[in-house]
Amino acid sequence: MSEGRNHISRSRAVRGALAAVASLALLPASAGAATTWFGSSLDHSPANAGNTCDQFNQALSALEPCTHVGSDYPGFSGRAQSPVSGAVRQLKLIPSGPMTFTAEVVAVRNVSSDFQSGQAKVISRSRQITVPGPTQDQLDNGDYPTVSVPVNLHVNRGDEIAINTTSNTAEYCSDGTPGQLLFQPILAPGGGFASSSAVDDCLMLVQARVKH
Repeated sequence: MSEGRNHISRSRAVRGALAAVASLALLPASAGAATTWFGSSLDHSPANAGNTCDQFNQALSALEPCTHVGSDYPGFSGRAQSPVSGAVRQLKLIPSGPMTFTAEVVAVRNVSSDFQSGQAKVISRSRQITVPGPTQDQLDNGDYPTVSVPVNLHVNRGDEIAINTTSNTAEYCSDGTPGQLLFQPILAPGGGFASSSAVDDCLMLVQARVKH
């Protein structure tokens, strides 16, 4: 009798273990991970984009890159700060033409109430990225596709997205649009907080997707 009871107990234990494994297999692969975003909500098409760094401030050089930090996203146009800490695994942007850039996650402080000045330092930087922009047919039809680029950038809650380029084609420029803080020389990893050099009066069309 003792041997029979042991056999039944072992059988029940095995069935229980198999059921537990099966229930785990039914869980989605992404369980425990979530994705959110910051930067542009990408609700605008690019307009009057491709400005050089000296477009709005003759003290800056058109030949050298500058760092663009999206400092203001009013209404539903986006949110400047990351709501979580984690890793930026993807950038989405809407360029009006070809662009070569590096992306940075930056900490920002002392931004003025009118978003015309502030300080920033680099938290992480991507490799160099080149996007082709729309085809001629797409331009003729006023179609500006959203481009997705894989990256791996550490981000802390409250950090912002920035790009380094000589000509930003992923932006919407119109009278009264909010600005991007400009830094020249570009913000470098390992450096401290630097003060902004100028403002680009355009809405930056770059979104960072965060896994946390």
